[in-house]
Amino acid sequence: MPTAPAPEWLDDISFDAARPWLEMGTKSLGDRPWLIVDDQRATELAEKHRLLTERHNDVFAVVGDLDDSDVRNASAELLTLVQHELAAMGVETPPSPFGLHPLDEAGRLVQEDLCLLRRRPADGAEGPQRWCLDAASLCFPSRWRLADKLGHPMGAVHGPVDGYDPVLIDRVDRLLDALVDGPPGRVVRRRNWFVHPDASLFQPTRPANEEVIPADRADDELIVRSERQTLRALPSGWIVFTIRIQQATLGVALTDPVKREAFTRSLAEASPADLAHRGLSAEQVAALR
Repeated sequence: MPTAPAPEWLDDISFDAARPWLEMGTKSLGDRPWLIVDDQRATELAEKHRLLTERHNDVFAVVGDLDDSDVRNASAELLTLVQHELAAMGVETPPSPFGLHPLDEAGRLVQEDLCLLRRRPADGAEGPQRWCLDAASLCFPSRWRLADKLGHPMGAVHGPVDGYDPVLIDRVDRLLDALVDGPPGRVVRRRNWFVHPDASLFQPTRPANEEVIPADRADDELIVRSERQTLRALPSGWIVFTIRIQQATLGVALTDPVKREAFTRSLAEASPADLAHRGLSAEQVAALR
């Protein structure tokens, strides 16, 4: 059994099979920090810098022209918000590099990935208004490609998730509308989790021949990958969606016997769709059982 202490963020994760995975699960941020600064900051910002240098088109994108004034204005609002938040935490930030898009600059300052959502007609001028992913600095995707999702409404962004549309699409739009119409500065949070055999932060796709980890190695080699997500409105009426990746080995994540029992029960009782969504192939589930 592992001896390393479980990080506090694991308290937010429930492995209970009886809890439906297809839910928003949003909560008020309360007095928790909007952005997380921890001992992984230097490593993660260095990896962001590498990706933004070597694979910029894969990890940064804006709908339409980079000089689009609506996108730039929302991005500038976000950059100011990020700078103020970091300053309040006593985190020094470097001078602004010349010529960077403000969203690109903001993404380089924080460990979180930053996505900007805009409500607009989703299918041309006459189409229904939906919240769409129209800009992002996304260096640490959990098996999805920014190029496949950019410009699409949130229902299409979550298209591979069985049951998302229509179960959640209208509820998500109403939640985002409420953030724009509600008190300034309101932030909601949610968290999800996956189990992968790979701790790489940049995971845009699932490997074709992903290794199956046997049960006797699972505690040390399987990784619980969690996205800490927040949503808040900007003064322009856009929504900023932050995604912070936090990871622990399966053994550390299941240090608590109650969590270990719940995870084991999930392997037996959760639906194949649920387990697949979590990153657990049928072969991996069989090996763990």
